[in-house]
Amino acid sequence: MIVHVEVLSAKVKAVLRDCAKELDGHGVLAVCGFPGSGKSTAAWFVAAAAGASVLDKDSFAPNLEKAVMAQLTGDPYDRDSDSYKTVVAPHIYEGLVRTGFTVAMKHPVVLDAPFLAAITQAANAGMSLSEYLRTLASASAPLPVTTIWVDSSAAEIHSRMTARGEERDAPKLADWEVYQTAVLDSGLREIAHSVVDLVIEN
Repeated sequence: MIVHVEVLSAKVKAVLRDCAKELDGHGVLAVCGFPGSGKSTAAWFVAAAAGASVLDKDSFAPNLEKAVMAQLTGDPYDRDSDSYKTVVAPHIYEGLVRTGFTVAMKHPVVLDAPFLAAITQAANAGMSLSEYLRTLASASAPLPVTTIWVDSSAAEIHSRMTARGEERDAPKLADWEVYQTAVLDSGLREIAHSVVDLVIEN
């Protein structure tokens, strides 16, 4: 299902409220997408509707990420190098997902993260993203899991990153053409559409 939106239109809010109902007092809703796509706006809205807690990847262990990347590459905000993707990101995501699933047994949780590597790994394994996250969390008990991809054009993402002025976006904006080619136009968008439960075009 694909829903076209402008900044959380009434239609999108209705869709997100339906997603909130699926949590039903416990469970996981994973909101993913490229940085700058608007996923955090969607995550916080649906969390408020569900009475859920938000676990945001950017605030899960930011000082650890910065300290490790400063040692590895000299750039504490490096999130695109092979060093980050192979040494740091897998463990941050595993911790985020495991924590989220543990809490979600008793209280609804919204996971707010790009999940780009997880999306690729799920597709390579022939799994939905929901199934992949269950596996990553080693979840054995039944638990409602819904995944949402928040989609935005490269131009809109560039505009939002520029406007918000976050330090973590500086490397992407400094070499935008390379970032757009390597990430935004890499085919990840299409892969995401094939493994998530719901696509929201923002």
